[in-house]
Amino acid sequence: MPVPAVEFLASQEITQTQCRKCGSEVSGVNGRYACGVCGWVNHWSEGHNELPTAADDDTAA
Repeated sequence: MPVPAVEFLASQEITQTQCRKCGSEVSGVNGRYACGVCGWVNHWSEGHNELPTAADDDTAA
């Protein structure tokens, strides 16, 4: 059963850290970051929760 958008958004947390490459402060969602200054991106597995799978996407064909 799909999760309503309001429930989904309520489970998202804005997080902040320093870029590991250039030291800029970056914000992300649930511990996933991308630096707009130098392009550094942390690995998806470093996030604070599990990512949804394709089976969770009711719009996928």
